[in-house]
Amino acid sequence: MTARTTRWVLAVFSLLLGQHVEAGLLDSPPPTFYGVPGQVIYRMASIQYHPAGVDTVVICTNLDDTQAGVAIELFDGNDKPTGTLASAELAAGGTVTFVTSADRVEENWVVVLDLAPLDDGKGRVSATTTRLSCTGYHRIRAADGTMRDTPLELIKKVSRDPRR
Repeated sequence: MTARTTRWVLAVFSLLLGQHVEAGLLDSPPPTFYGVPGQVIYRMASIQYHPAGVDTVVICTNLDDTQAGVAIELFDGNDKPTGTLASAELAAGGTVTFVTSADRVEENWVVVLDLAPLDDGKGRVSATTTRLSCTGYHRIRAADGTMRDTPLELIKKVSRDPRR
């Protein structure tokens, strides 16, 4: 193999590795929780976030009999990860609320930090259990301070455990 061919092969290989590192919603692996691999439970589109204007809120409840790791990951309109991974450990029956803004944080709320404004982002919820129930909404703040909630569609990607 010539030096020129070797450089070309290395350049193509580097591009392929770079694409893998920049994987998006559909092709990046779900997070690992304390050495236990998670799996994608829900996907959602139209994630919106504008500081002091629009927040996305996702509430998840662990329906399993044991503790579970749960995380939310957000992606921008170009399918690139955005913000930090927000995660929680939930006891059996425990609930967590993931929010895109730290405007008002309450108990059991986890904020997605370092998030740039999003108009049409995507997201996914991963967990160590398939027995997870999640709902979501957008909280829209009007100029006069009033708030209005609109539903966020979450698509469940795993089936319920048939044994339960």
